[in-house]
Amino acid sequence: MKKRIVMMGECMVEMFQLVENVYHQAFAGDVFNTAVYLKRSCETPVDVQFFTAVGTDLISDKLVRAVEREKVDTSLMFRAKGVRPGLYMINTDAYGERSFVYWRDTSAAKQVMQCFSQQGNLTDVLGCDMFYFSGITLAILSDSDRRALFNLIHQLKEQGSQIVFDPNYRPALWSGIESCRAVFTEAYQLADIAMPGLDDHKVLFEHSTVQQIKAFLTELDVAEMIIKDGKNGVVGCFAGHDFAAAAHQVKKVVDTTAAGDSFNGGYLAARLADIPPQDAVKYAARLAGFVVEHTGAIVNKEHFQRFWSRHRPSTFVL
Repeated sequence: MKKRIVMMGECMVEMFQLVENVYHQAFAGDVFNTAVYLKRSCETPVDVQFFTAVGTDLISDKLVRAVEREKVDTSLMFRAKGVRPGLYMINTDAYGERSFVYWRDTSAAKQVMQCFSQQGNLTDVLGCDMFYFSGITLAILSDSDRRALFNLIHQLKEQGSQIVFDPNYRPALWSGIESCRAVFTEAYQLADIAMPGLDDHKVLFEHSTVQQIKAFLTELDVAEMIIKDGKNGVVGCFAGHDFAAAAHQVKKVVDTTAAGDSFNGGYLAARLADIPPQDAVKYAARLAGFVVEHTGAIVNKEHFQRFWSRHRPSTFVL
């Protein structure tokens, strides 16, 4: 039987510049990007479901079709009237570092829990093998909707679903550090796999080293952790064993958008295939290195296929 993965988050309209004053339109968002790279990276079939809300307008129709083209299940993509997907524009500097301008105040994804309560069915989510969410998923929800999500995750965990959390802190989406810190701590307490970055923890928890994050997550009973430290690679811990992997060296960084998202998708795809964590991170690092050599969050399918044919997750197993 295929494993079923539910990934909850926001997908937006993405605009990035091809040449001066000429922009390419695509669709992306942290959880959606992870879902795409997870689905593309799996060597055995998995059912990946994207859990979100979109509008009833034409651009929302295009968004749903884009998700379908990635062979990601859209049955948990609910329709909300009077709202549209958020939009963001990518600006990159000469080193590939990106900055964003967002238009997401009325993003349909903010209404996902309300849509779920009105249009969905609890049985459509319960029983999944893995549930993935991020700090952005939490940030865009109201306090009451966030509480409803945590209640849902509690039920999933009780029924044996593996819970995965990537904090992905975005300061502009939170009213303050204190409130964000409390929410993230609660999310970590529910997580079986946590995938934080050192930069986020420096700001939120005043953790200056990977070891401090490891100690913090260990106290919260996180069983599997992958701690990302940019160019310094990653440090992981699973079943009491530590391991590390260097960041993959690339010839030229074009756009760092989705570097972390693709890493997460690649890692989880490998883990779903029962590849050990210390080998899964090697594929994930290679995938992230490949993605940052391209413009935009989602790499062209043909380019990805050429990469994957040479670097499948199983080829990284010792």
